[in-house]
Parts: sequence; C-alpha cells; structure tokens
Amino acid sequence: MMLLSELTAFCTILPEAVDKFAAFGEIVRNCSVFDAVRDKHAYLESVIKREKLQSTGIGHCVAIAHGKVPHLEQTHIALGISPDGIVFDDIFPEPVRLVFLIASCPTKQSEYVKALASLLSWMHDEKMRTSLMRQDFSDPAVGRFLEMMKEQSFHPAEVR
Repeated sequence: MMLLSELTAFCTILPEAVDKFAAFGEIVRNCSVFDAVRDKHAYLESVIKREKLQSTGIGHCVAIAHGKVPHLEQTHIALGISPDGIVFDDIFPEPVRLVFLIASCPTKQSEYVKALASLLSWMHDEKMRTSLMRQDFSDPAVGRFLEMMKEQSFHPAEVR
C-alpha cells in the first residue's frame, strides 16, 4: 500500500464547502506534481478560464479540469477528493467528489489526449470511483491506479 507522503504528491483532500474554483487552487497548492509549473497563477487562471467556457464535470461524481502551460516537459495530473461533493454545473447536478486537474503543454496535444483517455478508462469502473471517493485504497486496482498517478505515466486501465 502507498504511503501517505507519496499520495500527497498527486492527491489532496478538499476542505468542506469549497466551490470548484477554490478546489482548483487547493489542488495546485497542495500537490507537488505541479511544482514543475513555473507560473502556477497563470496556470490556475487558464483552468478557471476554461471552466467558465464549459463545465468539466463528466458525470458519475467526476470532473476533469485542465489548463495549458507553455514549455511544460510532460503532462501532470493531480486529484482532489471532496468527501462532501462540489456542485459543478446544472448538466450533472450530482456533486463532484473526484476533481482531476491536468496541466499540459499546448504543443504536446497527443500526450494530453493519451493522459485524458487513461483517466477516463480508469474512471469508467464504478468500483474504482467508489473506492477513491471513500478513500479506500485497499483494492488492488486502486493501488495500480495510484501507482500510475505517482509515476505520472498514464496508461489505460486493465480490463478486469
């Protein structure tokens, strides 16, 4: 099982009664995977600007927000877990409990698409989503997902 110190590099528990924009800031501040982002403020502004265009809530209590960072060497992803849930939009009124935040370079679109497809494949599994929401990391599949997040080397979920 992964140590808590390893988990905090790419995962944070979001405070109660936080809105989606504050959640983005919490994730950027608390997850060291974003240390590679030179201008975190500009990155956060790009995420907020994108979110204002159209919600990144995808249903099933999941949102995948993203922003572009020029000259970023690789795509970085972190997860914010909201035990209470965050209202993201009217399209999916169910509160979001898993907020993924992606930082990617605009000139490395294929890497971004691969990382996004990877997240979607993992989040397709209801048991996986539920375990993450409950912060139950004992399931071996959750362990594999967390290891992928730790390595920041994104690949599709294995078929069970």
